[in-house]
Amino acid sequence: MDDNKRRRSRVEAQFDAFVLLGDEKIPVHTRNISMKGVLCAYDPRLKAGVECVILFVLTKEIRFRIAARIVRSLESGTAIDFQSMDETAFFHLRNIVRYSSEDADRIDRELETPAFFQKDGKQ
Repeated sequence: MDDNKRRRSRVEAQFDAFVLLGDEKIPVHTRNISMKGVLCAYDPRLKAGVECVILFVLTKEIRFRIAARIVRSLESGTAIDFQSMDETAFFHLRNIVRYSSEDADRIDRELETPAFFQKDGKQ
């Protein structure tokens, strides 16, 4: 997708996380992240169209989960779209994205505009 069509900035952020698929906990390594999704290294167990949960473990005490859907899984990488998160997850995700961005204020400005539209095209 053309970057100027994106409603959220993508930033490089390499760290380890887990994709939870039922009882399976699959370790992944992130390549980039936004407030709307994450791109991870490819893993053949991650199939497009599957709902999952992303578990981020920042420290032993700080971890959070985001409900998500795998939207693309190719050898070039696995793209995962965030579906919903609680306030704690939002807080930590925002901090990760802001910290990794060259323009942290831009990230905050982007949050003033809804990233998602209803099926009828309304915000």
